[in-house]
Amino acid sequence: MLLGKSERSAGTKALVPTEMRDLAELYRSLAGDLMRVRRDKLGADLERYLDNLASRAHNTLYAGSQVGNRFRAWDLLLDFPPALRRAWVFFAIAMACLYGPGLIGGVAAYNDESYALAVMSSDDLEKMEKMHGNSDPSQRDVNTDGAMTGFYVYNNVGIAFRCFATGLAFGLGSLFYMITNGLMMGVIFGHLARMGIGPKIFSFAAMHSSWELTAIVISGSAGLQMGYSLVKTYGRTRLGNLRMHGLELLRQVSGAAVFLFIAAGIEGNASPSGIPREAKYALGITFWILVFLILALAGKRRPIPTDVLELRAAPGDAIARDSRP
Repeated sequence: MLLGKSERSAGTKALVPTEMRDLAELYRSLAGDLMRVRRDKLGADLERYLDNLASRAHNTLYAGSQVGNRFRAWDLLLDFPPALRRAWVFFAIAMACLYGPGLIGGVAAYNDESYALAVMSSDDLEKMEKMHGNSDPSQRDVNTDGAMTGFYVYNNVGIAFRCFATGLAFGLGSLFYMITNGLMMGVIFGHLARMGIGPKIFSFAAMHSSWELTAIVISGSAGLQMGYSLVKTYGRTRLGNLRMHGLELLRQVSGAAVFLFIAAGIEGNASPSGIPREAKYALGITFWILVFLILALAGKRRPIPTDVLELRAAPGDAIARDSRP
């Protein structure tokens, strides 16, 4: 009755304090019943019913009470590094899928031009040579920098979106796009280095690569998690399990979006500028260290979100696993 009342009106705002207290107590009792049903295997139908009821109660108590909260986006960003650490296994897999093929493709293209031609057309490779071989930072103006920033935002967001959204294909789409993008990236760098343009392309990528590549890895990692949630459901429906993991995925995607915008700003303005190469390399190393510190240390004192605690009611849930400090 309390749940129906809140869902028919303005969420928890429709409940008086005593009703809120009663709903919270009933929710805790329901969570305990759900755990016992799972533990004792009392029936899939009963488990699905209680799981659906618990999801509705959770949304009413926690998600619904935060509608209109102006600090919501900020909270997502603060919880982003801990959410990524909780899913470090998926992050490691995504890193391997991007950097592994990238390294192999780069070395192969540098040593053998036929390998680069097997991956990319000669026209595309020639365009890359002209783009980076004939670039002159002194000819860039403010308008050009702004236009290029917009282009890089569009391009990078498109890549990251594909790496994440195709995770709906049980994670296979994310694996495909991570591997192909990594291979393409490696081939381009290897080929340009073979053509003697290595110093230009490496100094160009030095400052923004940490933000851009990490954002793509995070997006691919979130896509893999989404796919995993559709495969391993712990007795929930696929859609219900995906909905249960929604906030945890949103935290990571939000962090990736911020990284992409930082990368685009640097890539459109500072990367092609006349800054000495040594300074670009030094700043690039500094940014890699900064990104590492953000992912490894930021948000360690943040409380574990309620939705994550609820996910842990399913023993062995890999997406909700916490990396302890």
